[in-house]
Amino acid sequence: MRHRLAGVLSWLPVQGAGWDSAQRAQWDALACDGEPWLGAEPALAELGYWMIAPGRSDDIRAAGCRWLAQFPSPETARQLAQVAVAPATSPEVRDPAIRALAARQVRARHPATLWSAEAVQIADEALARLAGDAAAAGRITSAALPHALRHVASEAIAAVFARAPGLWGDALECFATPPLARVLAVSIDDIPPQHRLRALRLVAASLGEEAVPVLLARASRVAVVEQREIRFLAITFRGDAQLGALEDTLRGVTGAERLRARARWHLEHPGVVPTVRGLRVARTTAMIPPGARAARCASAADDLAALTRYERHAEGYVYGLWGWLVRAAGDPGRARELVSAHPASQAVVGALWLEELARRGRVRSLVAAAHALGAADLGALELAIWGRPIAALELAEAARRHTPELACARALACYRAGRPDLADRILVDDLPPAAPTDDAVAPPFPGPDERWRLDHAAASPALAALVAGPRAIAGLAQPAPHDAEPDLPTIEPVLAVARRLTRDLAGKTVYLAGELAAARESQLAAAIAAAGGRVVLGPAPGTDYYIAGNGCSAAVIARLDRQGVRRLRAEDIAP
Repeated sequence: MRHRLAGVLSWLPVQGAGWDSAQRAQWDALACDGEPWLGAEPALAELGYWMIAPGRSDDIRAAGCRWLAQFPSPETARQLAQVAVAPATSPEVRDPAIRALAARQVRARHPATLWSAEAVQIADEALARLAGDAAAAGRITSAALPHALRHVASEAIAAVFARAPGLWGDALECFATPPLARVLAVSIDDIPPQHRLRALRLVAASLGEEAVPVLLARASRVAVVEQREIRFLAITFRGDAQLGALEDTLRGVTGAERLRARARWHLEHPGVVPTVRGLRVARTTAMIPPGARAARCASAADDLAALTRYERHAEGYVYGLWGWLVRAAGDPGRARELVSAHPASQAVVGALWLEELARRGRVRSLVAAAHALGAADLGALELAIWGRPIAALELAEAARRHTPELACARALACYRAGRPDLADRILVDDLPPAAPTDDAVAPPFPGPDERWRLDHAAASPALAALVAGPRAIAGLAQPAPHDAEPDLPTIEPVLAVARRLTRDLAGKTVYLAGELAAARESQLAAAIAAAGGRVVLGPAPGTDYYIAGNGCSAAVIARLDRQGVRRLRAEDIAP
C-alpha cells in the first residue's frame, strides 16, 4: 500500500485543479483496497487535512472527507466539523464530511480504528448544529444528515428531534433519550408511515413499561402492521396478559403460527426489543475497544437474528449491519444463520461462510459459493483443511490469482491425498509471488510485504503456514465431519498438479511478454513447438508459462505472477 500511495501522491492535483477519470479510478482503487490497512498509520490523516483545505476542487475535498473517516481522532473531527458547518461549503463536500463525522462503524476498516470520547463530542456538537439549523429552517437540505444521525446518541440532537419529530422520521432508529421517547409516543402520528415501526420500537426500548399505555391507546386506530407491532411490544413488557389482544389480530392471517412463535420469544425475553438493542451496537462498533468488540458484536448479531426466525426485517439495510457484526465477531456459525436468512449477505461474510460449509462437509454448496464469490482460493483451502483434498485441488484449478491461500491449499491437499512429494515441490517451485513494493521486479516469496504482515501479526493463517514450512501447513488439517459429502472419486486433480510442476512443455501454452527481436522470437516459437507447446498472443486464463523479453515492466511481471502464470527462462528453451 505504501508503494501505491506514493504513486498516487506523485500526481495529486495542485491548488484548485481536479483530477481526470483515470486518476479518480486509481484513487478509488487505492482507497478501497487499502481500507483494511490504511488506518494502521494515523499519520496518513495529514493527507486528508491537505485534501479538504479551502481552495481544493470539490471532488478532491469530498475524497479527503471520505479518507479521514479512517482516522477518527479529535483533530480529524475538528477539521471535518469546520468543513461541515462552513456556509461556503458546497453540498458535494458537506455530505461526505457529515458521513465522516458520524462514521462510528468499523466495517472493513483497520481493527485498531477507535473513536475517543473527545472526538465523539466534537463530532456530535457539529452534527447537532447542523440538525438545529435544519430544524429552524423547517427542512433538511442534506441527503446525508438523517442517516448519519442514526449513529449518534446525543442529548442535544435528541432535543432537536423532539422539537419537530415529523421532520426527523428518517433519523429515528436506535438512539433516543427518555424525553424524546415521550414526545414520540404522543406524536407518533406526525411520523411518516414508512418510519413508524422504527419509532414504535425506539419508544418502547427507551421507556419500557411506561410506553405501553400510550401505545395501546392508539392500537385500535392504526394499520394492522403497526397494531401487531404494538401488541408484540406490549407482550414484551406486560407478558402473557396481552396474548389475547394479539390473537384478535391473527384471525385468518396466513402465517399466524410463526407470529405466535414470535410472541412466545417475547415472553421468554421480557423487556428486550432485540432489533433496537442490536442496532445500538451495530451503529457504534468503532466506539468499542478492540479487545471487547468481538463479544459485543456476537451478542448484537444474535439480537438482529432473533426475530428473523418468524418474519423478515422490514428494511433491508438491517441485514447489511448484521453482516458487519458477524464479520467482526468472526463466527462461522453466525455467518450460517445470516446467510440462511439473507443469501445476498455472502458478499460480506464470504470467508466465514466458506469455513462453515467446509466444517459441515457441504462440498457441493461450498464449491458453488466459492465460484459465486470469486474466492476459489479460499474455498480450496477450506476443503483441504477439512478433509476433502481432491475437491480442493479441482476447485483450485478455477482460481484466478496465485495467492498464499491457493498455494497453501494445493500443498495441504497434496499432503492429505498421499502425495507429500508434490507438497514439497510446491514449496520450492510454485510459491505465490511476493507482493510488489516498488517499481522493481518483486523479490522471491516471502517479500517485504509478507514479512511486514508476519511481524505485525497481520498475516493470514495460509501465509504464516507457507513461511513456517511443511509442519505448519500439515498442522492446519482438521478431520472431516462424520456426515460430510464424499470427496471426488478421481485422482485427475492430483495428476494436474503433477503436470503443473513439471517443466515439460508438451500441451502447454507460453506467452512471450515484452519485446523480442524478430529472429529471437521465431527461434523461441520453433523451440516451444518442437517441445510440444504453443505460443499464445496474450496471457488468457489458463496460460501456463511466460517468457519476459526486453522492456517487460515489473507491473506486467507482477500481474502474470499473480495470475499463476509461471516464468520460463528463454535460455532454457532455445540457448
